[in-house]
Amino acid sequence: MIQKGKATLEATMEFIHSYLVLKSYYFGIKTGLFRREASYPNKEYCDRWLGFFEKADYDALLNQAFDKMRMDVDRTSLDLFDCMERSSYFALVHPNHPNITLGFIKDADLWDLWLKGGVFELCREIVAEKGVVEKGLRVLDLGCGSVSPLYYSKLVGNSGVYAGVELSAPLAKLASFRLRENFLDQGSVRQEDAEKRLYFKRKYDVVLISFLLENVSNRKAVLRNALEALEYEGRILISSFLFSDLEPDKRDLFELYFSLIPSFKGFPSLSEIFETLEFAGVSFRYNLLNNNMLEIEIGGE
Repeated sequence: MIQKGKATLEATMEFIHSYLVLKSYYFGIKTGLFRREASYPNKEYCDRWLGFFEKADYDALLNQAFDKMRMDVDRTSLDLFDCMERSSYFALVHPNHPNITLGFIKDADLWDLWLKGGVFELCREIVAEKGVVEKGLRVLDLGCGSVSPLYYSKLVGNSGVYAGVELSAPLAKLASFRLRENFLDQGSVRQEDAEKRLYFKRKYDVVLISFLLENVSNRKAVLRNALEALEYEGRILISSFLFSDLEPDKRDLFELYFSLIPSFKGFPSLSEIFETLEFAGVSFRYNLLNNNMLEIEIGGE
């Protein structure tokens, strides 16, 4: 069962990268940037694309993309990336163009839709299938969004505890409403910044950090909060659209599109995560569930 979930997520991410390769090629042609035939008011974003087009080997990229586009994946995963692709045209005009609809606060209603399916849903399914979150566990979810709290609160059941932390007030309110609506007293969500020092009333068994590290400036602070929530013994599950040192060939293109998310800071690397844990003086073991999900066992024998 797990192998199927892993293959589905990895196939989906390969499909998404291929999809963006094709979109970027047409973007370059339509805007005139591919052959340096045009310039735009947002010079910084324009220059980043020009630099990408200068380095990209589209003969190789397109051949690989067409091959991978035959994969059978959940097409709902593309909704977010379609919005990124549309927004890239407006970003050439102004970095804060009103038609760039990717903000976690301003566009929370769209994020609520995206978080329900696609890659986000696949990751939740893998977390459940792998037993990272199960009945009776105490789970902390940093950057929980609006959908995961309901899902994981049901998983831990009445004998467990779920606590979500979400910076976006609209997403946190949606999550809290759904917990109340479903009478899930074991679940709670607080609107707070995971980069700031957090205080915990209990020890947690598991900390989830899902698609958060690419949107924070101080990753060390987030990981420190995770360690303190575990009292330096337990499991951390980190999900990211990209670990930059694991798939460096995808980084430049992904960053051009993800930079349209106002809070985006850059993709994390496995090496910086491990260095942070080593600096904290903890013993740990790790396991890559797939190219986008890192499970870390903290402490223990």
